[in-house]
Amino acid sequence: MEETISEPGRGGSKRAALIVVALVVALVAAGLGIWFAVSRPTEPGRADVARLDKQRVIVDNSMNLYDPLVQQFSGRYSNAISEKAGQAEVDKVLSQDRERIMRESQANRDRLKHMAESPALQGQGVAESFNRFKDQYGAVIAYNDQLVINTTNIYRSVGGPCAALHSSLNVASESYAQDYVKSADECLAALGTAKDGADAETTTLLTEVEAVIRGQRDKQQEVLDSKDTFERLSKSTIAGLALLDINDAFAKAQTTYETATKDKYSKIIESANSSNSEFEGVLKKSLEQFDAASGEGK
Repeated sequence: MEETISEPGRGGSKRAALIVVALVVALVAAGLGIWFAVSRPTEPGRADVARLDKQRVIVDNSMNLYDPLVQQFSGRYSNAISEKAGQAEVDKVLSQDRERIMRESQANRDRLKHMAESPALQGQGVAESFNRFKDQYGAVIAYNDQLVINTTNIYRSVGGPCAALHSSLNVASESYAQDYVKSADECLAALGTAKDGADAETTTLLTEVEAVIRGQRDKQQEVLDSKDTFERLSKSTIAGLALLDINDAFAKAQTTYETATKDKYSKIIESANSSNSEFEGVLKKSLEQFDAASGEGK
């Protein structure tokens, strides 16, 4: 009797287990089907390509904003320092004007990031062209961010403590050598700090200015170290003659810097323009293919 009763129980258990397994399999299959349907990339449409092209135009146009923003910052910051407006005013200009440039840079980075999510980039040719566009325009953004740092560092040093060496010191004063050494030390300290975060071209400029100032500072120190009046007069004369060449040395350093930075910027802009033209052409061709497939333009 026990055996007769137990068999149907085991059979029912097996059927229940099979039903559970079947339900689990069905649920998993349904889940996979939903996941596949949701996660499967949709085919790009003409609207996706057209939208990507509009975004390209927006990014390209935004590059034109950098020049006036940087020029405004450079002018206002330079004036604040040269006119000795006070640290509070200098910091205010630095904060406000630099913030405008940084906001524009972040907006452009966000635009490029958003463009990278476009369904239109499923096409290999479009994706490759966009990647070049993104890299080259990213280089323009990075250049202008770096330009803010360079400009700040140059004005803080060359336009700040270093400017006093040849603008406010009295050459005819008996304490000129002492005053020069003191101001030169402040200038050299500022130049050393200004190299932090500067790019290669700006670092070279600051190093060349530093060499000129240090050379003149050492000559003035020799005047202070003179043992008698005759030696002091002799050293003072040598130092004075060296001052006659200092402007030429500064002009040479400035010309070298301007040439190097202009060449660097020209190459970056040329590469960006080239990538933009290429990207525009690829998107235009893609739009034409959509139009041809739909029968438009016939």
